[in-house]
Amino acid sequence: MKIFNFGLSIDTGKHKYIDECFKRLVDKFSPDKSSPYIVEVIDTDIEKSDAIIVSNDKKLDFVLIDLDKIEKRILRTEDEKERNILKKCQKVLEEEIFLCDGDFSEEEKNTFKLLQLVTSKPSVVRDSVEDLNSLIQEVIDKSGIMFFFTCGKKEVRAWKLDKGSTAHEAAGCIHSDLKRGFIKAEITNCRDLDNFFNMAEAKSRGFTKVVDKDYIMQPNDIIDVRFNV
Repeated sequence: MKIFNFGLSIDTGKHKYIDECFKRLVDKFSPDKSSPYIVEVIDTDIEKSDAIIVSNDKKLDFVLIDLDKIEKRILRTEDEKERNILKKCQKVLEEEIFLCDGDFSEEEKNTFKLLQLVTSKPSVVRDSVEDLNSLIQEVIDKSGIMFFFTCGKKEVRAWKLDKGSTAHEAAGCIHSDLKRGFIKAEITNCRDLDNFFNMAEAKSRGFTKVVDKDYIMQPNDIIDVRFNV
Protein backbone atom coordinates (compact mmCIF):
# COMPACT_ATOMS: atom_id res chain seq x y z
CA MET A 1 0.00 0.00 0.00
CA LYS A 2 1.23 3.48 -0.92
CA ILE A 3 0.13 6.34 1.32
CA PHE A 4 0.51 9.91 0.14
CA ASN A 5 1.52 12.28 2.94
CA PHE A 6 0.75 15.98 2.72
CA GLY A 7 1.88 18.29 5.48
CA LEU A 8 2.65 15.84 8.30
CA SER A 9 6.07 15.09 9.75
CA ILE A 10 6.55 11.54 8.46
CA ASP A 11 9.63 10.18 6.72
CA THR A 12 9.02 8.95 3.20
CA GLY A 13 9.89 5.36 2.43
CA LYS A 14 8.83 1.96 3.69
CA HIS A 15 7.45 1.45 7.19
CA LYS A 16 6.51 -1.70 9.05
CA TYR A 17 2.98 -2.00 10.37
CA ILE A 18 2.83 -4.31 13.39
CA ASP A 19 -0.55 -4.93 14.95
CA GLU A 20 -1.35 -6.76 18.17
CA CYS A 21 -2.26 -10.03 16.47
CA PHE A 22 1.02 -10.13 14.56
CA LYS A 23 3.00 -9.55 17.75
CA ARG A 24 1.12 -12.35 19.53
CA LEU A 25 1.76 -14.78 16.68
CA VAL A 26 5.48 -14.01 16.68
CA ASP A 27 5.61 -14.46 20.45
CA LYS A 28 3.78 -17.79 20.25
CA PHE A 29 5.63 -19.39 17.32
CA SER A 30 9.09 -17.76 17.64
CA PRO A 31 9.57 -18.13 13.86
CA ASP A 32 12.87 -18.01 12.01
CA LYS A 33 11.47 -15.05 10.07
CA SER A 34 8.75 -12.53 10.80
CA SER A 35 7.23 -10.50 7.95
CA PRO A 36 4.88 -7.71 9.03
CA TYR A 37 2.90 -5.73 6.51
CA ILE A 38 4.85 -2.94 4.82
CA VAL A 39 3.43 0.41 3.73
CA GLU A 40 5.24 2.99 1.65
CA VAL A 41 4.83 6.67 2.45
CA ILE A 42 5.27 8.97 -0.56
CA ASP A 43 5.04 12.72 -1.07
CA THR A 44 4.97 12.86 -4.88
CA ASP A 45 2.80 11.24 -7.58
CA ILE A 46 -0.41 11.33 -5.58
CA GLU A 47 -2.23 9.50 -8.38
CA LYS A 48 -0.13 6.42 -7.58
CA SER A 49 -1.23 6.36 -3.93
CA ASP A 50 -3.84 4.05 -2.45
CA ALA A 51 -4.71 6.40 0.41
CA ILE A 52 -3.93 9.86 1.75
CA ILE A 53 -2.93 11.38 5.07
CA VAL A 54 -3.08 15.15 5.31
CA SER A 55 -2.54 17.73 8.00
CA ASN A 56 -5.66 19.61 9.07
CA ASP A 57 -4.26 22.95 7.96
CA LYS A 58 -3.66 21.58 4.43
CA LYS A 59 -7.10 20.01 4.06
CA LEU A 60 -8.54 22.95 2.13
CA ASP A 61 -5.77 22.65 -0.48
CA PHE A 62 -7.05 19.21 -1.46
CA VAL A 63 -10.65 20.39 -1.49
CA LEU A 64 -9.77 23.21 -3.88
CA ILE A 65 -7.92 20.84 -6.23
CA ASP A 66 -11.05 18.73 -6.62
CA LEU A 67 -13.43 21.69 -6.82
CA ASP A 68 -11.41 23.07 -9.71
CA LYS A 69 -11.60 19.76 -11.61
CA ILE A 70 -15.32 19.40 -10.96
CA GLU A 71 -16.17 22.95 -12.00
CA LYS A 72 -14.34 22.49 -15.31
CA ARG A 73 -16.03 19.14 -15.93
CA ILE A 74 -19.50 20.55 -15.20
CA LEU A 75 -18.95 23.16 -17.91
CA ARG A 76 -17.86 20.55 -20.46
CA THR A 77 -20.22 17.64 -19.89
CA GLU A 78 -23.41 17.28 -21.92
CA ASP A 79 -24.68 14.39 -19.76
CA GLU A 80 -27.32 15.66 -17.35
CA LYS A 81 -26.92 12.67 -15.05
CA GLU A 82 -23.17 13.21 -14.77
CA ARG A 83 -23.73 16.93 -14.19
CA ASN A 84 -26.07 16.21 -11.28
CA ILE A 85 -23.57 13.84 -9.68
CA LEU A 86 -20.81 16.39 -10.06
CA LYS A 87 -22.95 19.10 -8.51
CA LYS A 88 -23.58 16.81 -5.56
CA CYS A 89 -19.80 16.34 -5.22
CA GLN A 90 -19.34 20.07 -5.48
CA LYS A 91 -21.77 20.68 -2.62
CA VAL A 92 -19.98 18.16 -0.38
CA LEU A 93 -16.59 19.70 -1.09
CA GLU A 94 -17.86 23.22 -0.49
CA GLU A 95 -18.66 22.07 3.05
CA GLU A 96 -14.97 21.04 3.29
CA ILE A 97 -15.88 17.35 3.45
CA PHE A 98 -13.69 14.92 1.52
CA LEU A 99 -15.56 12.85 -1.08
CA CYS A 100 -14.45 9.64 0.64
CA ASP A 101 -16.57 10.73 3.62
CA GLY A 102 -19.61 11.74 1.58
CA ASP A 103 -22.78 9.70 1.15
CA PHE A 104 -22.56 8.39 -2.42
CA SER A 105 -23.87 5.35 -4.26
CA GLU A 106 -21.47 3.04 -6.08
CA GLU A 107 -22.61 4.51 -9.40
CA GLU A 108 -21.85 8.02 -8.17
CA LYS A 109 -18.46 6.93 -6.86
CA ASN A 110 -17.58 5.38 -10.23
CA THR A 111 -18.45 8.65 -11.93
CA PHE A 112 -16.17 10.87 -9.90
CA LYS A 113 -13.38 8.31 -9.66
CA LEU A 114 -12.96 8.68 -13.43
CA LEU A 115 -11.87 12.26 -12.77
CA GLN A 116 -9.17 10.99 -10.37
CA LEU A 117 -10.38 13.32 -7.63
CA VAL A 118 -7.86 13.24 -4.81
CA THR A 119 -10.37 13.38 -1.96
CA SER A 120 -12.13 10.28 -3.29
CA LYS A 121 -9.17 8.22 -2.06
CA PRO A 122 -9.40 6.88 1.53
CA SER A 123 -8.18 9.85 3.53
CA VAL A 124 -7.21 10.56 7.11
CA VAL A 125 -6.85 14.09 8.43
CA ARG A 126 -4.63 14.70 11.46
CA ASP A 127 -3.17 17.70 13.28
CA SER A 128 0.00 15.77 14.07
CA VAL A 129 1.45 12.27 14.16
CA GLU A 130 2.51 10.81 17.47
CA ASP A 131 2.36 7.13 16.57
CA LEU A 132 2.77 6.00 12.95
CA ASN A 133 1.47 2.53 13.68
CA SER A 134 -1.91 3.81 14.88
CA LEU A 135 -2.10 6.20 11.93
CA ILE A 136 -1.51 3.31 9.51
CA GLN A 137 -4.25 1.36 11.30
CA GLU A 138 -6.63 4.28 10.77
CA VAL A 139 -5.77 4.38 7.06
CA ILE A 140 -6.28 0.62 6.79
CA ASP A 141 -9.70 0.83 8.44
CA LYS A 142 -10.69 3.69 6.15
CA SER A 143 -9.55 1.71 3.10
CA GLY A 144 -11.82 -1.26 3.80
CA ILE A 145 -9.02 -3.77 4.10
CA MET A 146 -7.98 -6.21 6.78
CA PHE A 147 -5.19 -8.65 7.54
CA PHE A 148 -4.93 -12.40 7.64
CA PHE A 149 -1.89 -14.47 8.54
CA THR A 150 0.17 -17.50 7.68
CA CYS A 151 2.27 -18.85 10.50
CA GLY A 152 4.61 -21.58 11.60
CA LYS A 153 8.16 -22.11 12.85
CA LYS A 154 9.67 -20.90 9.57
CA GLU A 155 7.73 -17.67 9.20
CA VAL A 156 4.86 -15.58 10.51
CA ARG A 157 3.55 -13.27 7.80
CA ALA A 158 0.79 -10.66 7.54
CA TRP A 159 -1.23 -10.39 4.32
CA LYS A 160 -3.55 -7.61 3.19
CA LEU A 161 -7.02 -8.46 1.90
CA ASP A 162 -10.17 -6.53 1.02
CA LYS A 163 -12.94 -7.04 3.55
CA GLY A 164 -15.50 -9.50 2.25
CA SER A 165 -12.94 -11.55 0.29
CA THR A 166 -13.02 -15.34 0.19
CA ALA A 167 -10.56 -18.00 1.28
CA HIS A 168 -9.93 -18.63 -2.42
CA GLU A 169 -8.91 -15.00 -2.92
CA ALA A 170 -6.76 -15.11 0.20
CA ALA A 171 -4.97 -18.16 -1.20
CA GLY A 172 -4.24 -16.18 -4.36
CA CYS A 173 -2.62 -13.42 -2.30
CA ILE A 174 -0.14 -15.96 -0.97
CA HIS A 175 0.63 -17.68 -4.29
CA SER A 176 -1.15 -18.24 -7.60
CA ASP A 177 -0.58 -22.02 -7.27
CA LEU A 178 -2.55 -22.07 -4.02
CA LYS A 179 -5.48 -20.39 -5.74
CA ARG A 180 -5.28 -22.56 -8.84
CA GLY A 181 -5.08 -25.82 -6.92
CA PHE A 182 -7.28 -24.84 -3.96
CA ILE A 183 -9.01 -27.79 -2.28
CA LYS A 184 -9.81 -26.66 1.26
CA ALA A 185 -8.42 -24.27 3.85
CA GLU A 186 -7.90 -24.66 7.56
CA ILE A 187 -8.86 -21.50 9.44
CA THR A 188 -7.98 -20.49 12.99
CA ASN A 189 -8.45 -17.00 14.40
CA CYS A 190 -6.02 -14.97 16.50
CA ARG A 191 -8.71 -14.37 19.15
CA ASP A 192 -8.25 -18.01 20.20
CA LEU A 193 -4.45 -17.91 20.53
CA ASP A 194 -4.51 -18.21 24.30
CA ASN A 195 -6.47 -21.47 24.10
CA PHE A 196 -3.83 -23.65 22.44
CA PHE A 197 -0.10 -24.24 22.44
CA ASN A 198 0.42 -24.93 18.73
CA MET A 199 -1.63 -25.48 15.56
CA ALA A 200 -1.87 -29.22 16.16
CA GLU A 201 -3.53 -28.56 19.50
CA ALA A 202 -5.77 -25.91 17.89
CA LYS A 203 -7.07 -28.61 15.54
CA SER A 204 -7.50 -31.26 18.21
CA ARG A 205 -9.39 -28.86 20.50
CA GLY A 206 -11.72 -27.60 17.79
CA PHE A 207 -10.33 -24.11 17.31
CA THR A 208 -9.57 -24.83 13.64
CA LYS A 209 -12.26 -25.25 11.00
CA VAL A 210 -12.00 -26.64 7.48
CA VAL A 211 -13.64 -24.35 4.93
CA ASP A 212 -14.38 -24.25 1.19
CA LYS A 213 -13.20 -21.61 -1.26
CA ASP A 214 -16.27 -19.40 -0.73
CA TYR A 215 -15.64 -18.92 3.01
CA ILE A 216 -15.55 -15.20 3.82
CA MET A 217 -12.29 -14.37 5.53
CA GLN A 218 -12.51 -12.61 8.89
CA PRO A 219 -10.02 -10.09 10.31
CA ASN A 220 -7.03 -11.85 11.90
CA ASP A 221 -7.80 -15.28 10.43
CA ILE A 222 -4.84 -17.66 10.21
CA ILE A 223 -5.00 -19.75 7.05
CA ASP A 224 -3.38 -23.00 5.94
CA VAL A 225 -4.34 -23.89 2.37
CA ARG A 226 -4.71 -27.45 1.12
CA PHE A 227 -3.99 -27.53 -2.59
CA ASN A 228 -2.98 -29.75 -5.48
CA VAL A 229 -1.43 -28.60 -8.76
